[in-house]
Amino acid sequence: MKNLKKVELSQLSDIKVDYYFGASEEIEILVIKYSGKYAYGSAGDTDAIYINAMGKAAMEAWDPGAVIIDLQDLHYEWGDMLEYAFNISTDDKLPLAVIVGLGCEEAVRTLLLGIDSKESIDKIGWIFKDLETAWNYIRKGSE
Repeated sequence: MKNLKKVELSQLSDIKVDYYFGASEEIEILVIKYSGKYAYGSAGDTDAIYINAMGKAAMEAWDPGAVIIDLQDLHYEWGDMLEYAFNISTDDKLPLAVIVGLGCEEAVRTLLLGIDSKESIDKIGWIFKDLETAWNYIRKGSE
């Protein structure tokens, strides 16, 4: 076999991903934490592809009852493919929450509500600013 070049998913992005599991009553919750710098605009497309692939791999490996995507340590300014991070399950009923931090809150707000929107990110019922609030949202939704 000639002309084969070894490739790895990690070559797509410098984003770091960590996985954590916890349980709340009868539901297992997977927390997927992304950190690093998401490239600006369309330069971040491979970051989005990598984030999506890592999320889907986690779903396949662990089949959780709910997911929290933690973006608190992700620096993200612009790029419409970040929404890919939220589309990791084919189960529309899977409880999902997203946590944002100072490095991405405004960009996520405009991504989801529109660039000209003046509405608060709090209007989006599944976006939160800390793990405890996101966890409680998942817990209450699974009761």
